[in-house]
Amino acid sequence: MAALMEQFKSLTRYWWAMLLLGVATFILGILIFVYPGESYIGMAALFAVLMLLSGIVQLVIAFTEKYMVGRGWSAVLGVLEVLLGIMLIASPGVTAVMLPIVLGIWLLFRGIGLIGIASEMNHFNVPGMGWTIALGILLIIGSLLVLFQPLLFGMTAVVVLVGIAFLVAGVSITVFAFQLFGIKNKLKSLNL
Repeated sequence: MAALMEQFKSLTRYWWAMLLLGVATFILGILIFVYPGESYIGMAALFAVLMLLSGIVQLVIAFTEKYMVGRGWSAVLGVLEVLLGIMLIASPGVTAVMLPIVLGIWLLFRGIGLIGIASEMNHFNVPGMGWTIALGILLIIGSLLVLFQPLLFGMTAVVVLVGIAFLVAGVSITVFAFQLFGIKNKLKSLNL
């Protein structure tokens, strides 16, 4: 149990990075709705940069601490996001054409990752872990809608679905960050 406590202590150190990522993702979701026409064109570049930054954050979190709960999930997501981010930045034309599919896959991995991390954090009986799982499920549903109907819905619907998915992703990452902060305070109160 002491090893598990130490793992969570190291994970909670980066709650603020997850908070920044969640807020950035949520703001991007709002911008998609404010500028729908321009969003589809600009989405490729913004998404590629966000994916690259998200991957870097995931890798930093996964490899800065020797023992960490969810380290495997963070490492896998980080590597995938960095590789996809670099590929998308290198070829913006292809990104614009493939954007719905790439976004759908990325959001699917995000949703699965949230559920995986939440299930591992369940050992601490953190209040609100059900919300993290529910938001992960909503993210998976949104990603599947984008993946299964990218052309049928058309550009407007894809922009709306992607905007909603980014809002949900932003909220879920932010909720997770505050849960990490709560664990940090709980561990601090126990003098761990």
